[in-house]
Amino acid sequence: MSRSKGEAFKNLKLDQAFFDKMMRKGAAITEGTAEDGAQDCDLYLMEKSVLPVLLQGLDALSRHVDKLGSGGGLIGGGRAPFNPLTWLAQYLLRNHPNKVRDHRTPLYLQLGDMAGVERGRRGLLRRRPEMADEWVALEAGSSLSVEDIPAYVQRLDDTWNLDGNFRQKLPADFHGVVRSPDGGPQITFSDFWDWFEPFVRQSDLVRTAALDAALAKKARAEELARRAAEERPRHQEKVQALLAVRRRLTEEFESISADMYTNEIVGQILNSSFSIQGVQEQEGGPPLRGDHIELVVAMLNVWGFEASPPPGDVWNGAALAAWQQWMEAYGPKGVAPRMDATTLRQLMDRDQFQAFLLNAHPAPAFDIGTQAHGSVEIRGLLDGDGLNGLADAVDEDTGQARQLVLPEPFVGLVRQRLADPSGEPVLCHADFVTQRITDVLPQAA
Repeated sequence: MSRSKGEAFKNLKLDQAFFDKMMRKGAAITEGTAEDGAQDCDLYLMEKSVLPVLLQGLDALSRHVDKLGSGGGLIGGGRAPFNPLTWLAQYLLRNHPNKVRDHRTPLYLQLGDMAGVERGRRGLLRRRPEMADEWVALEAGSSLSVEDIPAYVQRLDDTWNLDGNFRQKLPADFHGVVRSPDGGPQITFSDFWDWFEPFVRQSDLVRTAALDAALAKKARAEELARRAAEERPRHQEKVQALLAVRRRLTEEFESISADMYTNEIVGQILNSSFSIQGVQEQEGGPPLRGDHIELVVAMLNVWGFEASPPPGDVWNGAALAAWQQWMEAYGPKGVAPRMDATTLRQLMDRDQFQAFLLNAHPAPAFDIGTQAHGSVEIRGLLDGDGLNGLADAVDEDTGQARQLVLPEPFVGLVRQRLADPSGEPVLCHADFVTQRITDVLPQAA
């Protein structure tokens, strides 16, 4: 085998040596910003398997030309002049890695993974200005020592939102790893970088895709937090407006209830002496005109069932229709739709009315489309904003104590669960951006 053919055969070995030979060298690949990838065309061609397939194509073309040349001419089957560009293009199409799955596929995947590692290295080294700024911020006017480097690494990990994936791949103790030129205790960023750069070039620390995804997630969380901060005052205005409506309706309910309890005919109905059914007066029944009718109609109106046109103090078709609508929505189940002691007591029941208020005038939603969810255990309740509760909670994953808004519909349930003598923990889902409980998990069977 000639020296040239031996070299060609060696070049066709798709291994680490081939990869290293195809990569650009020098400081240029780590200059510029972290987002500047224009100089990474070599990585792109390797990730897409263009370089290894092209190398094989050129080798095959060379051998084909040698074969044709030994036959006395460069022709294409006697039909047309041989065109090497056309032949190479056809080879690349026939051997496209996305179309062909053969013994070379694992090699292509391996080379693509190597390119991913190299892209991560370059991207990390291009963050030198950002890393230098973090070093200066940590110094805060005083020099750093080897003992401070783990805190610096953690700071970078937090800044890049990598959840420890960067910190865990660096030494936990930098004594004897990073040294100052004069052997003193003070360490500069240049001292750290002199160790960090060769360490990165030999390691698979952070892939670019993972870092980009982490930074995008962080940016999304920051945007949601900003939107939550902007929405919070508007939400409080809605809460206060809702509380005003509930207070007004509750005051009207209590005022009408007091008048009804002192009304003679209402008292007779509550004592099961009278009942009203239909719009015709019945012998021995209560009159269908008077203050008692006006009070019942006013109470129906507070419940949100307004008789139209207003019947005044007369029990007519409009009043009966409003009564029947209330019965269907909130009246006791399994009883006749007439006005008697059972149904009238429910109309005047304060607890039933409060349940109606929660249903008819619910707390305004505070949803900005966040995804920062987690599980917490509620340990206690504090006073909230007058509508919602405030929960003392512990993050199930981190153990971090949190105070989270507990929406009004959950307050009664959580208070009941906390008072349960079984002591079963009250577990919930929470949105950590809006700082609210989103769901209370059921008790274990």
